[in-house]
Amino acid sequence: MSSFAHIINVVSESENRSFFEIQKITLASLINAKNHSSLKVTQLACHHKNFPVNVSSNFQLVPPLEKSILDNGDLNNKKALPLLKDVLQSAYDNSDADYIIYSNADIGIMPQFYSAIEEYIKSGHDAIVINRRRIKSTLNRVEDLDAIYSELGKPHIGFDMFIFKRTLFPKFILNNTCIGIPFVGNDLFYNLFCFAEKPVLFNDKHLTFHIGLELLKDWGSSELKKHNYKEFRKTTKALLPHIDITKFPGAELNFLKRHFKWLMNPTLSYSELCVSDLKQLGRKRSKKVYDPNYKKQSYYEWLMKYINFD
Repeated sequence: MSSFAHIINVVSESENRSFFEIQKITLASLINAKNHSSLKVTQLACHHKNFPVNVSSNFQLVPPLEKSILDNGDLNNKKALPLLKDVLQSAYDNSDADYIIYSNADIGIMPQFYSAIEEYIKSGHDAIVINRRRIKSTLNRVEDLDAIYSELGKPHIGFDMFIFKRTLFPKFILNNTCIGIPFVGNDLFYNLFCFAEKPVLFNDKHLTFHIGLELLKDWGSSELKKHNYKEFRKTTKALLPHIDITKFPGAELNFLKRHFKWLMNPTLSYSELCVSDLKQLGRKRSKKVYDPNYKKQSYYEWLMKYINFD
């Protein structure tokens, strides 16, 4: 059986009151999932030294983070947003689990989450990225958790739940992306798909949730977005020699379809994927396995999409 260290960066009520309320739901869902599982799960909470926090005794509070985006250049930002690489380093330094899990503090998990992850690991995956399900914003209290679990939710393309084998972490190339701003997490996604033997992206699993149906949210200042994008691109360029295109999502599709998807997906850096694909055109690619019964029912699936009441 695998062991897990699950870390999130928590905020204090004084730091961000609205986010703090959503965070309560996340923490409650993590506790429920741990209680539901027979696996060894250590749940870690980290925070910046400027913002002391109080968390349930179910969580191990790791030493406060010393650095933040404030230590990086002459940015006008005044908020001590932690760097992703420091959060991951804290999980690595303060645990000895087989697998490290990192997720955003507004991403809740289903009760079966850890048990399901163990099954995916048994099938051979050493790195897993799970895209969240979006839940309507009226379900916004801890008391709503049973109703939240019952919601199927809607898909999202953003990366915010990562599970990876501990031994992969020393190989990672991470720069100074900060938590809470777009493009953070995209750099971790690239590292997983470069260094893991059998990484996988799940777009359709009912394992995580996020309160709010928005697909795009205007987080942070334009200055911080530019900073994170710059750091993200530094990472993808440095990772270029390590890209095995056959491990990346979409590599099994035909040429035009995969390039269209890579180009249109805002979470990916198309230039590195394009260069790698052209250099590795001869590599064997696994075909996606579809349930034959699903294909036979494709017309009815299409029809259901348009006649169902939303």
